[in-house]
Amino acid sequence: MKALCILTENFVLQQLCNQFDVEPRYYSDKNKEIDFVLQYGTNIIPIEVKAGENKSAPSFKNYVAAYHPKYALRFSKRAYRKDGEITNIPLYLASKTKDLL
Repeated sequence: MKALCILTENFVLQQLCNQFDVEPRYYSDKNKEIDFVLQYGTNIIPIEVKAGENKSAPSFKNYVAAYHPKYALRFSKRAYRKDGEITNIPLYLASKTKDLL
């Protein structure tokens, strides 16, 4: 399963690099980690990538709750939807991320 997660994260990373001028970065602070953070204009966008249906991501959710970013994105197999402050984008739409913001 770990290999699937790594491949999924790499897929999303490649899709994001093709759309934005600033490359996404990994974020880690003490015991927390965010898969990617991306600068879009003056906004910092936290990004979580899920290979499966499980949407548990305590570090990501804590970051969103603490900083209330304008955009917070989760890529997964789930359908496009807003879960409070978090927007879920299906993996197949990763290449359209900038258009969906």
